[in-house]
Amino acid sequence: RLPRSGSRARRHPAQASSSAAMRSLGLVQAVLGVFLSFGTSASCTDCGQNNLLLRCGRRAAVTREADETAKKPPPDLDQDDGANSGREHQSGWYSLFWCPPHSHQKEAYQVPLPGNSFVPVLASYPPGNEDITQAIIVIHGAPREAEGYFETMVRIVQQQKREDHTLVIAPTWADKACSAGDWSIRVGDGVSLDAQAPYWTSLQRWMYGGPADRGNSSSFEVLDSMVDWAQVNYPHLRRLVVTGFSAGAQFLIRWAAMSPEGAYGVTMRKFLPLVIIASSPSTFLYLSEERPDSACVPDEDQGQYWSCNGFSVPSLGQDCDSKWNQYASGLGGLHWRASSPGHTRYVANKYLQKSIGATSNAEVSKQIRGRWATKDVRFLFGAMDTKNCDVGACSNECEHMLTGKNRLQRGLNFMSHLKREFRGSEPLWGIFNFGHDHLGAYTSHHFITWALPYANNKYRATDRVVVDRGAPLRDYVDRFYAAWECMEECDRTSGCYSFMYVPLAGQCFLKDRCVDSSFSIVSLDSGEHEYQTYWKPCVAA
Repeated sequence: RLPRSGSRARRHPAQASSSAAMRSLGLVQAVLGVFLSFGTSASCTDCGQNNLLLRCGRRAAVTREADETAKKPPPDLDQDDGANSGREHQSGWYSLFWCPPHSHQKEAYQVPLPGNSFVPVLASYPPGNEDITQAIIVIHGAPREAEGYFETMVRIVQQQKREDHTLVIAPTWADKACSAGDWSIRVGDGVSLDAQAPYWTSLQRWMYGGPADRGNSSSFEVLDSMVDWAQVNYPHLRRLVVTGFSAGAQFLIRWAAMSPEGAYGVTMRKFLPLVIIASSPSTFLYLSEERPDSACVPDEDQGQYWSCNGFSVPSLGQDCDSKWNQYASGLGGLHWRASSPGHTRYVANKYLQKSIGATSNAEVSKQIRGRWATKDVRFLFGAMDTKNCDVGACSNECEHMLTGKNRLQRGLNFMSHLKREFRGSEPLWGIFNFGHDHLGAYTSHHFITWALPYANNKYRATDRVVVDRGAPLRDYVDRFYAAWECMEECDRTSGCYSFMYVPLAGQCFLKDRCVDSSFSIVSLDSGEHEYQTYWKPCVAA
C-alpha cells in the first residue's frame, strides 16, 4: 500500500470547506492572512516539485470551496435585488478579488467591453502569441478567487507537459469597482485607463446572468466576450475549453443554455471546437417542467451509481408555491416582458432575445432545448460530495431540494433528466474520488482527457484502483509524471499491461496484470480510493 503523498496537506475530501466554516471576522482574517502571505506558487519554499500542486496550489486557490448558497438562500428573483441590497451577496464569504491582482500583475490584461468598460483577466501568455493552439478558460467560484484558480490550472497544464501550446485564461466577475489603470499598467486595444469593470455584488445576479451593478449588461455577455477575445488575439488557436467548479459551474450551466456560443459544438466567430465542463454545481437548470419523483430524492446517500427513473410535474403543495420551474431552476418566466427592467429574469431574457427571436415561454423553452442538444457540455461530480443540503452544505431552496438532497444525487438526477429529455443520447459525465474539491476534479482522469487530450487513446482507466493488481515491474516516483508519460513507459516496458496511477502526486507503478472493466476496484472508504488503474487491451498468458 502506498504512503499518501502530501496527505497531511490534503484534509479528508469529505470535510466541509474551511471557508464555509468561517463564523467570525477573526477567522476570516486569519485565512486571508495565509492567502496574502502566500504569494505565487513559486514562493512556497517548503514544497518540492513533486508536491507543489498538493501543498501550495491548494492554499493559493483557497480550496475546498463550499457552495455559494451554504449559509443563506438566494433572494427571490422577482424581488427588487438592486445594487443597494447586493452587499448581502456573499452569504458570509469574504471577497478574494483584488484590484490590482495580488500575485499576478504580470499576467493581468483587460478585455474590452462596450461603454468604456472591460473584463479583468489573467492570461498565461500575452495576446498575439502564435504558439498557442488551445485555451482553457477557468471560471472562479463564489469568493471571486480567479487568481487561485488561475494558479492551479497553470500548474496542472505544466505537469501535463502542455504549457508550450496551452493558454490558461481566468476572467473575474468583480464584486467591487476596478479601473483599467488599476488592474494593469498595460492597457489593451480598445481600453482606456479610466475604463471601469462591471461588477456584481449579488452572487445570484452573477451566476444567473443578471445585470451588473454598474450598467445593465448580463454576466453572460462577459463570457461571450472572453470566448471571442481568445479567438481574435491568439491567431493559431484551434480549440477552446470553458470550465467552472461549484458556483462557477452553476454560472456555466446557465450560460451554456442561454448563450449562442457552442451551438453545434463550435464557437461563433471561427467555428472552433468548444468544450464546456461543469464540475460539482449544487443547482441545475432543468429543461422541462418535470422534476425527479420523491423516490429519486431520498435522504440517504445512494452513491455514485444512482440513477432516477421517475419524473413528473410537481403536484399542488409540492410545487414550491408555483415557483419550481421559474428561472433559474427551470425555464419559466423567460418570455418577453415576464419581469420588470433590472430584474435578473428580465436581463437574462433580454440577453436571450439577441439570439432567439421567440417571445412566448413555450417557444423560448423549445429553442433553448434544441440548442442545448447540439452543444458539447460535460459534467464532473465528486463521489464523496454527499453532505445533505438540509444542513447547509449546498442550496436548500425548495425548488432545488426537489432535485436532490446532496450535490452528487442532484448531479446524477440531472443526468437522468437529460437522458429523458434527449432520448437516444447519453450525457457525457464522470466521477472523481473526492468530495467538494476543485483540485480533485481538475486532476481527474476525466478532466485531463477532456481538456488536455493525448494521442495515446488505447488505454482505459478504472474509477478507482483494482484490487488484483499483479506483480510490480517498475515504479516512477522521482518527479510528477503525467498519465500519458506513464502510458509511454508501460509501452516501453516488456510485460507491462497496466499501471496504478496517483493523480495528485503524478506517480505510476507498472504492473504485469491484464486488466479489464470487470475487475473489482477498491471501495470509496479505502485509503487508496484516490488511485486509479490504467490498462490496455491484452490477452492473459
